[in-house]
Amino acid sequence: MKHLPLLPTTVIGSYSFPSWLGKVRDMARTGAFTKAELDEANDNAVKSVIKDHEAAGVDIITDGEIRRETMVNFFSARIDGFDMTGKMKPIGNLDPSIQMLDPVVRSQVKYRGSLGMDEHFRFLAAHTSAHTKVCVTGPQMLAKRATNEYYKTDKELIFDLADILNIELKGLVTAGCDFIQIDEPIWVGYPQDMPWLVEAFNKLTNGVKAKIAIHVCYGNYQLKKLFTGQYAELFPAMLDTNADQISMEFAVSDGVGLELFKQYPTTKEVVVGVIDVKDEKIETPEIVATRIRRALEFIPKEKMYISPDCGMKFMPRARAYAKLKAMVEGTRIVRAELSGVSTTLDL
Repeated sequence: MKHLPLLPTTVIGSYSFPSWLGKVRDMARTGAFTKAELDEANDNAVKSVIKDHEAAGVDIITDGEIRRETMVNFFSARIDGFDMTGKMKPIGNLDPSIQMLDPVVRSQVKYRGSLGMDEHFRFLAAHTSAHTKVCVTGPQMLAKRATNEYYKTDKELIFDLADILNIELKGLVTAGCDFIQIDEPIWVGYPQDMPWLVEAFNKLTNGVKAKIAIHVCYGNYQLKKLFTGQYAELFPAMLDTNADQISMEFAVSDGVGLELFKQYPTTKEVVVGVIDVKDEKIETPEIVATRIRRALEFIPKEKMYISPDCGMKFMPRARAYAKLKAMVEGTRIVRAELSGVSTTLDL
């Protein structure tokens, strides 16, 4: 990648989804808008995400995943084998009342054709001078957010999905993407499967000539944590992933899990979540700086990136932007401390 500052800032992927865009999509389904008009609405929404990320000062940005129906259905609906009429299913093991209408696997999953992420990336790259990355929902997340009525085991389903997504990742690289993040937010809910989940991840990324990150958290839906479990249950197996970066949420847990990177030293970069996306309160830059200083006790500064804990889809845009601004300003405080240069905040 091109030059980045010390402690580069990034986002996990999704950004505040505009309610007006949901209404436009609903109206387009009734014929009230043409495809060209709908495309323009989607383009304008993505441009607004780019503007927010740039104005906040984020170093590595995304398109906010604004074009995707959900982080799951965008993929499932475009892969053969999924019945999108779906069944209600709990998401997570903390509160069984939190459910979603998830697709059903009726037959062997097969590659239907490009999901279109290459075109989404080209649009992003054409409309920003910032560093960029593309986030891709991983095979385990897609499998667990579906009802499997075809495969004998979820492992078989996950390995087939890894093969399909591998094609898509290589298409992104061909389009010019040099940084891809794989989102497997619910690994923490299935620590017993780690040996073969790592194998599936490495199958997914095999031959993909880009920087690879893996994001793991405790689940995030409507600002709620979804899974029990601790990061410690994923280590040291997670270090066997063919990923250049490991991205985790630490703000929500007050730093619990950071010690694992001293217990299990690694040459991988670590993306440290310092913004609690489940908390409606907006952090101050000093709170962010304090969280970064703590992380530096366990992770070398040359290997650390800074991000929110998770995606920002489920929050008002003003709050999402303010949290990103606080993240960037807090990071600048610590950068200045590390370089020995005094700084004042531009608030």
